[in-house]
Amino acid sequence: MLIFPPDWFPSEPYLSLPTLTATLRSAGYIVIQKDVNVEMFDWFFSHDFLQKVSGKINQMIEQLRKESTVRGLDEHEIEHLHALINCTPDRISELTRKAETAKQIVRAQDFYDAEKLVWALNIFNEVMDSISLAYAPARICMPPMETNLPYKLFVSSELLKAVHDTNVNVYRDVYEYIVRPAIEGECPDIIGISIAFKQQLFSSMTFCALIKEQFPHIHITIGGNTVTRLRDVLPEKPDLFTLFDSAVIFEGETSFLRLVEALSNDGNLSKIPNLIYMETTGISMSSLTCAEDISELPPPDFDGLPLEKYFSPELILPYLVTRGCY
Repeated sequence: MLIFPPDWFPSEPYLSLPTLTATLRSAGYIVIQKDVNVEMFDWFFSHDFLQKVSGKINQMIEQLRKESTVRGLDEHEIEHLHALINCTPDRISELTRKAETAKQIVRAQDFYDAEKLVWALNIFNEVMDSISLAYAPARICMPPMETNLPYKLFVSSELLKAVHDTNVNVYRDVYEYIVRPAIEGECPDIIGISIAFKQQLFSSMTFCALIKEQFPHIHITIGGNTVTRLRDVLPEKPDLFTLFDSAVIFEGETSFLRLVEALSNDGNLSKIPNLIYMETTGISMSSLTCAEDISELPPPDFDGLPLEKYFSPELILPYLVTRGCY
């Protein structure tokens, strides 16, 4: 199973999953690809999730009112309580109706009507504001704004704390609604998570932690641009390797295929290029490297992605004809 995690623009598939999927399927492997990012935003703007938000808001109001009888609330808490009270069930119901309409607009020809598009984008932002109230002090945002959990992203100890924070970490709920049912239904042996952007670290590590907790037999590997940029740091962070088993750096088609082949046979990872992995003696980094010849790779395979859920009036399927910076 391949996972593309939040947060990124939900307008089209990101190319990493279809590229890896094509390589693996060409070698005869069964691949399930999950764009959790687009499924998350589709869920955020739905009756199901917004009712969950309404319930959390009611719980937070009750909790703050109880706190106020024991001690005086500070200025920030009072302000937050007033905002929660103003986000009434009627307000959530109104936002739910508008959010469904907004999704229809961005997925149809109304997208090209500037006035309707601006209205839809404003509704998305209003919904995200209400969601943020339920996960405060986290700030849950729609790209290009980045979701901000109250933890330092590039401090491993903070990242590990964020993973287990049931109050502010919205990605724990995303996991329970989208990722866990997919794993239970498909029973994968290996899960690869593509981390292309730094803002995906919170969601990715949350998914890793919960998968390890509930499905410890599954081998989890991470990869992508952000993982490659962290290649000198990862071997020094054994605590992070409690969340995942291996990391593919640089280009991943050949490396990930070799990883799948190795795990399907003797489990020897020492001869896989571009790989950082945990073994009994500690963290190892392969001395072997691999660069892809793009002309020899199969075309990306988008089969299995929820193409109807992307926030775009036209189907957009990206394709690279070259790689690197020139």
